Amino acid sequence: MKTATKLTAFLLGLAAVFGVAYGVGQVTGPGTPTPAVETHHDDPEHANPEHDDPGAGSRPDR
Repeated sequence: MKTATKLTAFLLGLAAVFGVAYGVGQVTGPGTPTPAVETHHDDPEHANPEHDDPGAGSRPDR
């Protein structure tokens, strides 16, 4: 095979692979993003005193 024939075959194969990938992407559509995790700092049930008190980590234990 000549170099030009090999290069043409490679480029056609590459175009076919990208074409198929594009087609699959169009059929399946965009992925559904996962929703962001909601955090509620006002919830007393899940309160963390060390987290709520900025000086809690700097005090020596008594």
